Amino acid sequence: MTNERALVLGGGGVAGIAWETGVLAGLAAGGTDVTGADLLLGTSAGSTVAAQVGSGLPLNELFERQADPALQNEELVPDGTPPAEVLETWMRLTAESDGPEELRRRLGAFALEAETVPEAARRAVIEARLRCTPGPT
Repeated sequence: MTNERALVLGGGGVAGIAWETGVLAGLAAGGTDVTGADLLLGTSAGSTVAAQVGSGLPLNELFERQADPALQNEELVPDGTPPAEVLETWMRLTAESDGPEELRRRLGAFALEAETVPEAARRAVIEARLRCTPGPT
């Protein structure tokens, strides 16, 4: 199958999800619905929006889920290492490393040691973002 039209969406965190959803809904309201693309893909927030668009929920509903506080998904709030500390560690490791290979190894070890959200909590957030009305059985 040859894809003729693609919708490519970028990252941007939770704000990027809201912004991209708003842009897509605004384009559709103005007569340019890009959700009929043959291929939907994105990076980070864009992948979430692409998955939501591909879920079959109408853009106006996806937009309302962003704009109406009563319909918004519960999101995870980072409570790990403060960003300033991450930056300091990154700079220190950069200065202390003898080359790019060692720096990558040390940054990888630092990332693996970081506290993360439990998998079940992350999956619940993703499931809430992608919920859609059940189709025919």
